[in-house]
Amino acid sequence: MLTPLDETLHHQAPLTFDHVHTTDHRFYDRQLMGGFRADGEIAFLAGITMFKNMNVLEGFAMVQAKSSRQYNVRMTRQLRPMPDSDARIGPLSLTIAEAFHDLSYILAAGDYPISFEMNFRAAAPPRLEHPHVSRGDGRLHTNYLRYNQLGRISGHIVADTDCYEAQDWFGWRDHSWGVRPGVGGFEPMTGTAGGGGVASASRTGGKGLFLVHAGFQVGGASGAVQLIEDGEGKRIYTEGEVRDGAGDPVEVTGIDHDVKFKPGTRVFDRIRLDLALANGHSVPLEAQAVGRPWVYRGGGFDGGFNDGQGQGVWRSRDLAFEIDSYDISDPEKVVMPDGSIATPRHREQLAVCAINGETGSAYMPMFVIGPQPRFGF
Repeated sequence: MLTPLDETLHHQAPLTFDHVHTTDHRFYDRQLMGGFRADGEIAFLAGITMFKNMNVLEGFAMVQAKSSRQYNVRMTRQLRPMPDSDARIGPLSLTIAEAFHDLSYILAAGDYPISFEMNFRAAAPPRLEHPHVSRGDGRLHTNYLRYNQLGRISGHIVADTDCYEAQDWFGWRDHSWGVRPGVGGFEPMTGTAGGGGVASASRTGGKGLFLVHAGFQVGGASGAVQLIEDGEGKRIYTEGEVRDGAGDPVEVTGIDHDVKFKPGTRVFDRIRLDLALANGHSVPLEAQAVGRPWVYRGGGFDGGFNDGQGQGVWRSRDLAFEIDSYDISDPEKVVMPDGSIATPRHREQLAVCAINGETGSAYMPMFVIGPQPRFGF
């Protein structure tokens, strides 16, 4: 099927743009954007994903308010016939006014308790991460690319009857595409159990997962770093860069970590990352958690749709909604809509941070899955 994209000169395979070159059912293409007030008491997160080999288009919008409630709106519909725009599903839309500089997510008001209009203005160029590639049990199970970007957020959020104005909030976005476990509806079982709910856990061979990502802005300095280790502390992936103002980025060549967890939880309270740079310098990044970590199940991750099958499953030809909210007043335990208590694995933390005494904000996902003897888990 032809779409307007096929009028461009950017084809990379003898296919129209409504197809992808791989037949792996798990292929996805996702845009995410989020931001929060500096105290972490109000935050938003939104995403739109195409699963071309599953014929599915999904979107979600989440708002956290007062560190006590997370509101979730999930949307799904059949993808084809392909829309003219690949950045809209029902009331949720992503507008790219200027690529890599000026983008907006809008969730129009509807029969649900949240809405927002949030504009992202880039504070630094996007960072294309090193490729994420991993094999296990004789097959390629991970092969995707991602770029991430930091910026400033303005706009407004409505949660229940409260309206919050966003003025120069810290914001981030990422765009990833390819093949990874945990998307596309089902994961072939080939012998080694994955981490459940977190795609990166499949890269550790069943030995648990410790993952830290940090996107941070402190004064004129900014950066994005990521590390992945198994539960025994073996380093699997190190990646990142640091910028000083408008200067060229400097590659991160090493990351040491010191984590203090909230008592009785796997949620961090404080963390220090010592970043070794390619130019011989180092950056001591210290962070303190604020607000509550996102419960990504609300967006359909971690088996988060009501049928428990997670992302990318064909559920409806026409637009369908799931709307719910979670009690997140506890630092780790989540009270689900039916009153049950859950400890979701996919959590991504809001934080304030500091470098040599100067303060800023950071987005800091941390996954601590499986046995972790060094942390006493």
